[in-house]
Amino acid sequence: MRITKDQKIAGIAAIGVRNVLQKVYDDSSFNEQWLAEEIYWLRTKGQFKYTTRRDCLHWLHSKDEKTYTHYPACRRYWNASLRAAPQLIETLIQQGFIRLNEKETNERKLPRYELTDDGREFRRATAAKPVHRKKADEAIKGLMERVRIVNEDDFFLYRVTTVVLYGSYVRGAERPADVDLAIDVKRKISDVKKFHEACWKHLNDSGRECRRIGYEFDFPRDEVFVFLRQRKRTLSLHTLHDFIGMEKHENFSYEALFGDKNAISQMLGEPQRV
Repeated sequence: MRITKDQKIAGIAAIGVRNVLQKVYDDSSFNEQWLAEEIYWLRTKGQFKYTTRRDCLHWLHSKDEKTYTHYPACRRYWNASLRAAPQLIETLIQQGFIRLNEKETNERKLPRYELTDDGREFRRATAAKPVHRKKADEAIKGLMERVRIVNEDDFFLYRVTTVVLYGSYVRGAERPADVDLAIDVKRKISDVKKFHEACWKHLNDSGRECRRIGYEFDFPRDEVFVFLRQRKRTLSLHTLHDFIGMEKHENFSYEALFGDKNAISQMLGEPQRV
């Protein structure tokens, strides 16, 4: 799926909406309040210096005007975000990208929403220009070299176990929109306690703060994906979980570049390969 830089959804840049939905995992849901916070941060990011996301939202929710000099400006953005959230939800439902999660809505007594198959496809949408096949070949070659580095370098706490190439490139397009790759990683340290300690040390050494519960595990894993991609717009990296769960069209095709090909076939429901 392709989107353009000037495309909007409910008055919000489609690229920004895509980035927000990328934070929604396949087995999770969100509510209107969370979406309002994401819209707020999308619109104000970089404007209010020396302010962390956590502190800014704390000030907004507590209405503590005395401790924050930018409070009036933030409040205006926050009110606008509160108005935009239900409009965006309605539009995303109409376009088939999200739907009401009835089970969690009934349990929490509050409307919660989840991604549809079209929503997961939109989450992978790209605004990059189509690339020449030669450039795509070079990007794939470079990625596989970085896979080798990740697996051999003890700096990385996760190793790459699977790399699957799919999409328009595999179908032979001369100018593919991008290069779609599914990546799976596993931790290098089998002992849970030692791995947890290594994750905390890795996070502390990086100088980053722990943003949420479990972030110490997510950070080293995300770090691998960032290193593999190297900010190359040609590459579109996804998890193996997303790849297995995505809707498969008639022209679906893939190529396993690294990992257990039979295991991948079985996960896709294909006959075992010889």
